[in-house]
Amino acid sequence: MAGTGRFPALLLLGVLAGASPALCEDVTLEGLRDSYEEASNALRLRGRDISAKRVGTISRAVGHASLKARERRLACLRVSNEADGKRLAVAMDGGRVLIRTNKRGRKTAKGYHTYVADWREPKLFIIYELDAGGRKMRKGLERCDGTIGGPEDITRLLVAELRAMGAQNAKSITFLGDGAKWIWNRIDQIIEEVGIDRARVSTCLDYYHAVEHLARVAEAKTFASLIEKRAWLDNMKKLLKKAPPAVFLAELAKSRRRGNAVIRREYAYFKTNMSAEVDPKSRTKTNELSVGSWIHAGIWLRSRRPHLRRRAAEQP
Repeated sequence: MAGTGRFPALLLLGVLAGASPALCEDVTLEGLRDSYEEASNALRLRGRDISAKRVGTISRAVGHASLKARERRLACLRVSNEADGKRLAVAMDGGRVLIRTNKRGRKTAKGYHTYVADWREPKLFIIYELDAGGRKMRKGLERCDGTIGGPEDITRLLVAELRAMGAQNAKSITFLGDGAKWIWNRIDQIIEEVGIDRARVSTCLDYYHAVEHLARVAEAKTFASLIEKRAWLDNMKKLLKKAPPAVFLAELAKSRRRGNAVIRREYAYFKTNMSAEVDPKSRTKTNELSVGSWIHAGIWLRSRRPHLRRRAAEQP
């Protein structure tokens, strides 16, 4: 009963790799730990004596079944009116994960294959509902998904999700990003494929990613004391949130120094990406909306941990 291909009736009951739905849920949640060995130990403390190898088998079975279920859903997509009249935020981002691929040849003296671990970038998105102040609504509309594939793969999933919820009838949609070109260059494509009125769309540099770049400027800049450094950073964060882009950039330009490549690079980052702001009449609303994808960051932080490795066969 190791697989489900020979037992279709068990698959209909939710049995995967010989594990019940309840066991699959427990194993999958614990499998998010740093290693399958750690997950196995945690399950033993809960009275489930499962080896690390078995944890991996069940986790892979759940993953493959989930991907198949997603493809079936995309093939017969049902359109709803969930997004009618709502204000939505759409955030996309990339993480970092090591993909383990075994090398050919003999095993080591301990019985293991040597392997290479190449970096890959999982890409994720989240769609959530905003209140009148531009903050995420509690118990509001929310969808998220991801893939280990490329930009076109995540775009396909995002377009399908927006279509399914009827995003073309939303009151407004704000796209948040960290400034990566693979995100900004596909927004027009997403708008066109979903059928969204461009007058309802705004694009914003995500505040929390922007603060990371401000922190790099603070590290490269010379200050008389730590207190002065913190005061400068706090002031720049306030300008980033409330001031017009031109005012923020003018203040940031004062920090540029000849020979300081870090500050010059970060200034160029802000100058390029703050052009995503819309006209001054709606600037205040847009700046409020730009404070948003902290929840998205929580999703991809797990996938970018340097020590997290997945085998090539486990790629979604």
